[in-house]
Amino acid sequence: MMMWYGGDGWGWCALIVNVLAVVVFLGVIIAAIVLAVRFRSAERSDVSAMGDTGSARAPEVLAARGARGDMGDDDFYRRLM
Repeated sequence: MMMWYGGDGWGWCALIVNVLAVVVFLGVIIAAIVLAVRFRSAERSDVSAMGDTGSARAPEVLAARGARGDMGDDDFYRRLM
């Protein structure tokens, strides 16, 4: 028994469901691509930001090393300048 010719099939509802399924599927694919691109660009900006903040943290790192006794006062001031 064939359902295409007015049988017990879904008729127009099957077309609507299929179109909606394709739209949802393409939406998921496009969203995944957009999120991947944003993740990659955020990853690159984080790497460049780390390089900028590393020089700002240098006095703090030197102060911590001086407080631990890893370097003397003269070595600390020489490296700070």
